[in-house]
Amino acid sequence: MKFPSLYFDWLQKDNPTGEVDKLPELKNKFDTSVDGIYCVGDLTGIPLIKLATETGHELMNRLANDSSFARQRKENTDDSVQDLLIVGAGPAGLSAAIRAKELEYRFQVIESSQVFNTIVNFPAGKPIYVTPEDPPFHSNLKFSEGTKETLLDELRGTIQQVQLPIHEGEMVQSIDKQDSRFVIKTRKRSYRALRVIIAIGKSGNARMLDVPGEKLPKVFTRLIDPNEHQDEDILVVGGGDSAIEAANALAESGNRVTLSYRRATLSRPKEHNVSKFNRLVEQEKITVLFESTVAEIKENEVVLNIKEGQKTLPNQAVYALIGTEIPVDFFKRSGIRMEGEKKTADWVKIAALLLFSSVLYFGKKAPVTTVSDFMAFLTLPGRLLEKSWPAATKGMFAWGSFVLMAASGGYLVFHLGKNVRTYFSDAWNGFKHSYFILAFLLFGYIYISHNLRGDLLLGAYPGTWYTALYSLTIVVFGIARIRRNPTGYIKRQTYALMAFQVIPLFILPVFVFPWMGENGLLNDWVMREVFPGKAYWRSYGFILAWPLFVHNLATGQPTIFWLVVALAQSFLIIPLINVLWGKGAYCGWVCSCGALAETLGDEYRTKAPHGPGAKKLDNVGQVVLWFAILMTAAVMISAWGGVSLGLSSGLQNTYDILVDIFFAGVLGLGVYFVLSGRFWCRVLCPLAALMHIYTRFSFYRIMSNKKRCISCNICTKVCHMGIDVMGYANKGVPMNDVECVRCSACIVNCPMQVLTFGKTRTIDMNNNEYKDTEYRLTPGWPSGLPKEDIEMLQKKEKTTAK
Repeated sequence: MKFPSLYFDWLQKDNPTGEVDKLPELKNKFDTSVDGIYCVGDLTGIPLIKLATETGHELMNRLANDSSFARQRKENTDDSVQDLLIVGAGPAGLSAAIRAKELEYRFQVIESSQVFNTIVNFPAGKPIYVTPEDPPFHSNLKFSEGTKETLLDELRGTIQQVQLPIHEGEMVQSIDKQDSRFVIKTRKRSYRALRVIIAIGKSGNARMLDVPGEKLPKVFTRLIDPNEHQDEDILVVGGGDSAIEAANALAESGNRVTLSYRRATLSRPKEHNVSKFNRLVEQEKITVLFESTVAEIKENEVVLNIKEGQKTLPNQAVYALIGTEIPVDFFKRSGIRMEGEKKTADWVKIAALLLFSSVLYFGKKAPVTTVSDFMAFLTLPGRLLEKSWPAATKGMFAWGSFVLMAASGGYLVFHLGKNVRTYFSDAWNGFKHSYFILAFLLFGYIYISHNLRGDLLLGAYPGTWYTALYSLTIVVFGIARIRRNPTGYIKRQTYALMAFQVIPLFILPVFVFPWMGENGLLNDWVMREVFPGKAYWRSYGFILAWPLFVHNLATGQPTIFWLVVALAQSFLIIPLINVLWGKGAYCGWVCSCGALAETLGDEYRTKAPHGPGAKKLDNVGQVVLWFAILMTAAVMISAWGGVSLGLSSGLQNTYDILVDIFFAGVLGLGVYFVLSGRFWCRVLCPLAALMHIYTRFSFYRIMSNKKRCISCNICTKVCHMGIDVMGYANKGVPMNDVECVRCSACIVNCPMQVLTFGKTRTIDMNNNEYKDTEYRLTPGWPSGLPKEDIEMLQKKEKTTAK
């Protein structure tokens, strides 16, 4: 019983499982779900003072070129209505304000506390770095490296010179849109404006312990000056960088510090913080209580829950540094959608896409559905192992899905009519949604005409039309991906994915091989061994290896040719490329499933689930792999070995319906815009599960320069395989998660150029090598990136780590 657990632990050896913060859902970098409300600064996902400052300036330049905003300002004759209302007086908000004044806009700045409040609350003497150095400042709110105190002096000096209309001590309660204008309500008054910029940062409110006594005056949620405490018993709660830094500073100030952390080990703090922390623990200046939580805080004591029961400690101060929460309620009151938030229309869209996928995958393999097929469908439980049930089942699933899809489609047409500006907000969104609608209508027509009248559109079966649409989608959205991220690596990867899909997986099996076969251009051996019974679809096996494509071995009697090809692919070629270049050499450059995920799914990669639960779900693919092995073996023994196995047809039919159609097609495609395009590849694909085993023995890694990592978590957020990339990067550990598909998203999106492709010197399954090797971005950096991308990274070598 312990074997599965040990096996899964071996596959995911020491993998971090951190999650990502949910921020407001943004389009075009700044636009919220409410037209006319924007977010800048940390809310765009980049926690760097310089880059946050630049976002305010950048947004204002965009608004200066916005013709609709210019028209609104011109038509506005009400002096009480501001052009802009800026919420938040941090670097991003005040950078926007300075630019607004230069553009002669009428505006107000509202701050809930005091100007530059976040910086004011930094620990005393905290060093400040202007990172990255390239590109240079464009905002007129400039500052230089130094400390918290020198930074505040510079920033305050600039603000005093500019004289901005700032209202401190006013917290915005809600933002309501009324007739294309916004009403911004605070506890003191209401403001009206044409546009609103939210620049409140993502630190939000400190998370609370939710225990008795946490409102005592000795409980703090941030450390300002460790020297305020001398020779005291202090409890620090938390396991992140803030908690570790606070524990270190308080211990060095001559206090007796206890750190309480709910988990068994520290996983997220940077290594230099942990090194200092461990040194202070060895010196008995800090006591660590892992797997402990606070039960109660008293006037002079604190009670902790530990594994052995409860422990009471003397205490004069508690620092609860367990993170902060974004003010979600404020965004919800203002009608601003958060990432991952679902409304009725979203659930209907999910249902419609799942049903559409069901029609495609079941319908393209189903014959015309009759009354007798319907009766067979009703008796499905008693016919599970019979050969007659799959066709009826496919047909009835397709028809049932079509009826429900039509109903959900009607609702979405009504919803679309009410929200045209949202879905067609710019040229790309207009094209994208038009493309989806046309695909929906096309396959609705194809399915109805074929299943009711037996008609074939242009003489092609529904399966052929589906393959054509699949290939076209990869090309169209592949071009869009290249335009968004025109790096050399992404260009080469996307062109390769397009080529593999269009030529060997569409043109050759649909047009070339049938034409050659019908005209006698393929000899008898080829027709007998490669395309027995004119089954030209078998050529998919040249690209799609077993067990992703099981049919060459599990359909009828497998030929010697396909037996040799399948065994060579799955147990020789793929293991070799996995060992040399990782799983992504196939998943990210060859596979048609990966091709759709990297193109159509590229915009939705941040929707991938992260965390411990999602990581456990990744193991489902191993179960599918074992099922594929069992089914293929049973079918081959029955069909090729002459041994009759009663279960072989039942296993084959069940695999066909459950895995090949429902998992790969209906579920895999249906959750594209909900759980990211890689859900099938990550969780359910049996070939990916097989490659996970091979990749444990790979040289391939994503390397990180820990000195540059600022723990912004962008790399983790853009990973559509759910890998906690930051968990590796901020420790400088080479990323050896077997899920990686070499998409390069983490590398491209990292604002500090921390990451790049590389290899270990040996097959180092447990990452022992990094402990005595310093990885840096130098001309000798081991990389799989194209030369121009390496040069781009080296050009930014001046960047200083935070």
